[in-house]
Amino acid sequence: MIVNVHWETTYRYSDPVALLHTELCILPTDRPGGQRVLESTLTLEPKARPTALVDVFGNTMHHVDFLQPVERLHVAVHAKVETSPWAEPTPPLSPLLDRLYRQPSGRAPFDPSLDRLMADVPPDADPLTMALALNQSLGQKFEFVVGATEVSTTALDFVATGSGVCQDFAHLMLALLRRRGAAARYVSGYLAASEGYTLADASHAWVQVLADGAWYGFDPANGIPQDERYVVVATGRDYDDVPPLRGTYHGQAEEQWSTSVRIGVNGQ
Repeated sequence: MIVNVHWETTYRYSDPVALLHTELCILPTDRPGGQRVLESTLTLEPKARPTALVDVFGNTMHHVDFLQPVERLHVAVHAKVETSPWAEPTPPLSPLLDRLYRQPSGRAPFDPSLDRLMADVPPDADPLTMALALNQSLGQKFEFVVGATEVSTTALDFVATGSGVCQDFAHLMLALLRRRGAAARYVSGYLAASEGYTLADASHAWVQVLADGAWYGFDPANGIPQDERYVVVATGRDYDDVPPLRGTYHGQAEEQWSTSVRIGVNGQ
């Protein structure tokens, strides 16, 4: 499948800001499981040349600094990506990554109160069996509601609220899998429709679990496995490792921002 991604974000500041540093994690990259980037562009206004860096998780991030005062920052991405149904093969994890993907994180903490959500999963279940079960059950126990949670919400907050968005479902599934000893990671990226195009105001998030030398993806917010409609951008312990955009600036200005994402297939 060929998936086209168009991303636009605009930041506006009430007063010019200085020393604006921006980190971007929105461009897809080639993945060994069957994802190949055919075209990729990143443009910035004011014009700037980002620096590409690779983080500890193997993600390609882009950094850019603006030394001149900035009142408006516009970020645009276009990518054409060839995908296929896949599991992503991986060499043995380093001891550090293996530990990180099995331990709690700030967004996916361990807590005994979560154990009830695993009551129907046999204690000796393998990682794929656990992931398949949770991928179905979480959608039945929690409701997808835009605006019910905030970007800072944790898995425990999500359970207390009973509703949330894709990153909340992902954080809860990560906490449950890791609490049972599985290696699991957070995935940020894009989800296309089977035909035509979709419009969104954010990227998508799901989970991958390690089994038999490969990462297998599951989308608990939709109750489906990762297939060729999914485009991976980055992976990490949770959202805090791979936010699409973040940065700092010098000044007291108020910031307003808006994002639009269009994901299309078959030339859309």
